[in-house]
Amino acid sequence: MEDFEIPKKINVNFCSDPFKIDTLPLKDVYVFDDFLSSEMHHAIDTHISQSSFWSKSNQVRGNSPTGLSHHSFWGATYFRGEEKNIDSDVTPRDTYLARWLDRKLQIDFGFKWERFQYMGLNSQTQGLQGTTHQDCKPEDSWNISFLYYTNKFWNKEWGGSLRLYDEPQQGIDGRNDHIKNHQIGEIEFKPNRLLMFDGRIPHGADAPNPSARYIDRKSIVLRGDEVRLIKDNKEYFHADDRIFNV
Repeated sequence: MEDFEIPKKINVNFCSDPFKIDTLPLKDVYVFDDFLSSEMHHAIDTHISQSSFWSKSNQVRGNSPTGLSHHSFWGATYFRGEEKNIDSDVTPRDTYLARWLDRKLQIDFGFKWERFQYMGLNSQTQGLQGTTHQDCKPEDSWNISFLYYTNKFWNKEWGGSLRLYDEPQQGIDGRNDHIKNHQIGEIEFKPNRLLMFDGRIPHGADAPNPSARYIDRKSIVLRGDEVRLIKDNKEYFHADDRIFNV
């Protein structure tokens, strides 16, 4: 495996359509607006918003002597681990749309998971700042991380940007200085937007501004430590096949 050095600058590419990945690791951050049809986008957001599987369980822990988490969001887990084990708090019925989205991403970008890691949900309201973290280990050069923003509506003034950094940080103390001195990219939170990037790049999500009041910033997280690139689409069912095929 190649040694990984966190880049000191990053290109953010806004793409009109998905593309087949031909080389890894990913060098840029790729942004796809209006990724899903409005019907599927709204169906996913409605399903997520009306589900009862949320808990205050999405945490990033560190080495604080207090034992407290660096951040704690509302969240839910669909699958984790190489076998994509279903979390105990969700039912198979809860995972149908998640499986569909997972399969669509694999088909659209031309890969299959070799070492799947996690798929789940985040929800941030005002005050729930995301700390800087990395999704994958330095040696996992064939990883992919996806973020999909599910909200039906978002006011730009509410904030919620994703920030990319050239080095990690523990906790949120000194966060403003960290943004000033180490930020290498900022991507606006926008409904129906998909992000694809190398999960080894340190990143963190802003909480909504107080002007958002009770509105939450919702995202689907999907990532794996290793993928295999696919050249022949015959290996897949199509993502729009009947749901029991996915």
